[in-house]
Parts: sequence; C-alpha cells; structure tokens
Amino acid sequence: MSFSFDLYVQRRSWLHAVDPRVKLAFVFLGTVLMLTFKNLLIMLLSLVVTHLIIFSAGVPDHKVKWVWKAMLPINILIPVLWVIFYPEGPTVLFQFWFVKVTALSVVRGVSLALRLDAIAFICFTWLFTTDQASLVRSLVKLGLPFEWGLVLAIGLRYIPTFYGLYTVVSEAQQARALDLTKGNFFTRVRSYLPILVAMMISALRTSEKLARAMESRALGLPGVKRTCRRDIRFRPADYVYTALLIVLFSLLLTLRFRFGLGTHPLYLF
Repeated sequence: MSFSFDLYVQRRSWLHAVDPRVKLAFVFLGTVLMLTFKNLLIMLLSLVVTHLIIFSAGVPDHKVKWVWKAMLPINILIPVLWVIFYPEGPTVLFQFWFVKVTALSVVRGVSLALRLDAIAFICFTWLFTTDQASLVRSLVKLGLPFEWGLVLAIGLRYIPTFYGLYTVVSEAQQARALDLTKGNFFTRVRSYLPILVAMMISALRTSEKLARAMESRALGLPGVKRTCRRDIRFRPADYVYTALLIVLFSLLLTLRFRFGLGTHPLYLF
C-alpha cells in the first residue's frame, strides 16, 4: 500500500517564481507580526490575505481544507481552555458551576486560535509553492549546511505522507471490523496496534529506499563538493518583493508600538 501527499503544488504562478529566500523572509516577518498583534480583526484580515495569496498561486481547495482540518483540534481546544482558566472582563455571558464565560475571554481565546491559524497558513504559503530542491538550495544559500537542509526537506516531505498513510491504514482496518471506539483507554490503545505495525513496516521500507537513494548520490562522501543542476538567483522582481516586505513590516510595527494598533482584542486602537 502506498500513499503520496506532497505539500508542494506544482504550478506556474507568480508566487512559484518568487525566490524561496523572499518567501522565507515572508514567513519570518509574518510570524513576528502575528506574535505582536492581539486584535481579532487583524487576525481575520491576515487569514483573508494569506488565503488570497494561496489561491492566487493556484493551490487547490483540498490543500487548504487539509490545513484547516489539521488545525481544527487547536481551534476548539484553545478557546475552551482560555474561557475556563482565564475568565476576564465585566460582561459575563453565562456561568456554570466554577466556569464563568465572559465576552472578553471568548474573544481572546478565539484571537489566539486564529493567530496560530494565520501563522500556519503563512508557513504553508511557503511550503505549497516551494519544491524540495529550491527549499534546500535557499537554506544552503543562507548558510545552513547542506545535510541539515536536506533533513528539513525530507521531514517536510514525509511527515504529511505518513499522516496520509495513517489515515488510509486506519480506514482500511476499520473496514475490516476494527473498532477503535469501544472499551477503556488501554483497550483503545491496544486497538491501534495493527495500525502501528503497518506504519512501522512502511516507515522502515521508506527509510531503506531513501538511504539507498542518498548513498547512490554519494551523500556524505568526504572531499566532494556538491553541485546543483538548477541554482536559484534573485530576479529584479525579487528585490521589489523584498523591499515591499520590509516597508510593510516597518509600517505595521510603527503602528503597533507608536500608535497602539492591535493591542486590544476587540478595538483596533
């Protein structure tokens, strides 16, 4: 049984043509901005902008839905825990036993969940539009050792693959009458053993194939300088994108620390 789910979406779009180092700068600066602001409207606006960027690059809908599905537990857990453990604000919506649900705590919990969503989609904007070779080359150009960049690229490539494999194996076992819901905690854990065994076998086979492929390419051979068939270079448009990122980042930080933009979860100023 094989299953392939690659984060990279091959398209010929403006975002795919952007240098990976520019997109990496977008990830870094965007993450810093998301950690700086606390406003709910800003988080929603950031999600809208990132979705527009992703869809403008031709990324299909099912990729975006996959990200939302992966973020769903966090989107539920964080607001609930925030409401329970951090009740604040004068407006109490309702109270049950020791749980006091206030409007401000709900807004803060939702804002925090949306902040993580925005950061996730900023990162996936980079991953959806950057192939593994360009990703490794960009990190090496920035000073990262080639082996480290390769490890990161392999991890980004195979983590979603094994997640998809887990889904396929789990559904196949349940179609063969495997019940994962009945019994106590330890009984349910034991029910996952057939899935775990299939995952381990697949992981061992994949690692063996990957090791042979890297060995055939002389990875780690001392005294050998690695070359690449297609190198990455800054185009004039990349300099423009970089300048726009820096200007926008500086402007938003100025509005945040000088005028107090986004410090309150509900009000912009």
